[in-house]
Amino acid sequence: MMITGCLTAMLCGGSPTDVLVYSRTEGFRHDSIERGVEVLQELAEDHGWALVQTEDESVVRRLLPEADVLVLLNTTQDVFGEAAESQVEQWLQAGGGLVGVHAAADTEYDWPFYGTLLGGAWFRQHPRVQQAAIVVEDPTHPVVSHVPSRWVRTDEWYDFRRSPRDAVHVVASLDESSYEGGVMGDDHPIVWTVPVGRGAALYTGLGHTSESWAEPAFRKHVAKAIDWAAADGWMRLEDLLPDFQPAAGWSSAGGATLQGRSLVPTDGAGVLTNAASGRAGDLVTASEFGDIELHLEFMVPEGGNSGVYLQGRYEVQILDSFGNASPGPGDCGGIYERWDETRTPKGFEGTPPTVNAARPAGTWQTYDIVFTAPRFGPDGSKVANARLDRVTHNGVVIHEDVELTGPTRGGGEAESPRGPIRLQGAHGPVAYRNMRVRRLRAVTPGTGPTTRSR
Repeated sequence: MMITGCLTAMLCGGSPTDVLVYSRTEGFRHDSIERGVEVLQELAEDHGWALVQTEDESVVRRLLPEADVLVLLNTTQDVFGEAAESQVEQWLQAGGGLVGVHAAADTEYDWPFYGTLLGGAWFRQHPRVQQAAIVVEDPTHPVVSHVPSRWVRTDEWYDFRRSPRDAVHVVASLDESSYEGGVMGDDHPIVWTVPVGRGAALYTGLGHTSESWAEPAFRKHVAKAIDWAAADGWMRLEDLLPDFQPAAGWSSAGGATLQGRSLVPTDGAGVLTNAASGRAGDLVTASEFGDIELHLEFMVPEGGNSGVYLQGRYEVQILDSFGNASPGPGDCGGIYERWDETRTPKGFEGTPPTVNAARPAGTWQTYDIVFTAPRFGPDGSKVANARLDRVTHNGVVIHEDVELTGPTRGGGEAESPRGPIRLQGAHGPVAYRNMRVRRLRAVTPGTGPTTRSR
């Protein structure tokens, strides 16, 4: 067992990210494990993590409750007993983060819950070590945001027993035409993520060779994976905006202060605002989302007006509504109306907040939103409407289980399983800060293959 830093804030005098690296093998053992451990120790020193590496299950069981991230470093076959499996599952559900590296897909074939983390994509076979092109599918995801859209590198490229795409969020895949011996065809994910209760898991198929661990881009890939898992899959929304400057009128500021019907930006960073003009293009994420949990803070001046569009289609209104005793769908916290020019009245199905929780103009306010995307059948027809599971405004629950039969006004016509997050900027001054999002999807134990092979 190797230790860098310490696993308890009490001993360290602070709260570092606690990383537990488990590299036990009961099948094939990768020569790169020792080099991987060395690099993870170096990364721990660079990033201020407290890191413990072990191949002893009892150490994992003892230290897991204090850990933020569990890294399965090229583990193979059965590395956990039943009691440890139950502990890891409960820890993940409660907010732990797991990062599986390469042969983590050649692990725990008889543990159904682990199979859900892999999307059923256990190891099948691999061709020889060779160069291949990784196709980045989600370029704003932090684990690949630093690499080119076609990331060409040398490694051992696993084929999996199935594509996990229907059960996970695919971050990157392999272009099988760029190397020899791949057998999965056009759908060959190689990096993916899965939310698990309050926690999150990430698998990367990279990291077979010792040389991989010397690559700056791969080392950064692993470091960002650990940071992402430590944050339970939460990502800063600002990092998912390809470039907010082309949305004319937005700028970065340290804060904003109220001046009547205007906001005055202050020097610094951390706040996105259109305060200078009061008009701007919408901010739209490059990433698309299905089910999500979203947190953001906003400020509007007197008469201020903006909105948050889930999937770019369903708006939760932002408005200066402080003191309104009878808020409607167009007030702060309201789910904006749908719109049909042929109807009378044209607006319909809007939902007002159950409570007006709005604060006075010029003060920071918060939204915490849990959203379920619409579902579609194999033929593309919608089988379930989108839902706002919960909207909390300034700590007050103002919506629960509200069905959305279609896009609200300004949200376009077509619906789909995924879409971007859009922040309205054309209806007056607004400021945003502390915006973050995490993907949600139920993870339930399933069944998987039990035949083992290397």
